Amino acid sequence: MLATLIKGFAGKPSHAPLTDVSIGAYTVGVAMLIAGAAGLEEAAMSTGALLAISGGLIVALPTSLTGLLDYLDIPKRTPARKLAIYHLFVMLAATATFAATWLAQRPGYDDGEVTSLGLILGVAALGLLTIGGTLGGALAYVYGVRVVKRDVPLMDALIPGRLEETPAPRQPQAVAANSGGGKPAKAAKPAKAAKPAKSPKGSAKERRARSDAATEALLAEYGSGRQK
Repeated sequence: MLATLIKGFAGKPSHAPLTDVSIGAYTVGVAMLIAGAAGLEEAAMSTGALLAISGGLIVALPTSLTGLLDYLDIPKRTPARKLAIYHLFVMLAATATFAATWLAQRPGYDDGEVTSLGLILGVAALGLLTIGGTLGGALAYVYGVRVVKRDVPLMDALIPGRLEETPAPRQPQAVAANSGGGKPAKAAKPAKAAKPAKSPKGSAKERRARSDAATEALLAEYGSGRQK
C-alpha cells in the first residue's frame, strides 16, 4: 500500500508530474545561465539560475524514487525493461552533472556572475536531460508503461484508485517445434511451378508436309480434268 501511495495509482502515476517539475526547473536554470553569460542582467540571472537548479535537485530525489518503483514493475527480459535501464543511467548522469553545475556556479551566486565552468556544465547537463527525457517518453508512449488505455466511465478516469494497472507487454516466447524441446522444424520450401509443356518436336514440319501434299493433290486433279 505504501509503494502504491508513493508511485501513484493506475492512471495517476507520480513519476510523470515530478519529472515535469524537475525538467522545468533545470531548463529555467540553464536558460538563466545562458542569458546571464550573454550580458542580460547577469547578477540577477546568476542568482536565479542557482535557485532554479537547486529546486530541480531537490525534486530529483522523489522523482528518482518513483521512477525506480515503476522500473521494478516492468517485466524482465523485455525491450521496455532494457530501455528503462538506459533511461535510468542517463538520468542519473544528468542529475550528477546538474549537481556539478550547482557547485561550479555557487561562487557566482555570491559574486553576481555566471561562471564559465557552471555554464559549460549546465549546457552539458541539459543535453543529457533531453536524451533521458526522450527515452522516458518512449517508455510511456511506445511501450505504454504506467499507461491505462481503456474505455472507462469518466469518474473512474478522474478519481484515483478506481482503475487497475494494465499489464506491461511481455517479450513473445519462441514456440518449440516439438514437446522434447528440439530444434524448430524448418519451413517447407515452396513447390516450384510446373514448366509449360513443350509442343512435340517436328509438329510444324509435319503440318507443312501435309499442306504441301494436299496442294500437290489438288494440282494433279486439276491437271487431269483439263486433259479430259
